[in-house]
Amino acid sequence: MSVRVLQERCPQSHACPSVRVCPVEALQQKGYAAPTVDAMKCTDCGACVGFCPMRALRLE
Repeated sequence: MSVRVLQERCPQSHACPSVRVCPVEALQQKGYAAPTVDAMKCTDCGACVGFCPMRALRLE
């Protein structure tokens, strides 16, 4: 499994709130772009997925 960013659901107009809940800092954002997932760091815990208010993150 891995976390996938659904860019079409991400408004990309603010700081991503899910970035700060990742316990291993695998979710990163540059400016207001859609966040990216570092697959080497991600543990697939799903914390970011459950926290995203736009449901733009999915565990697949």
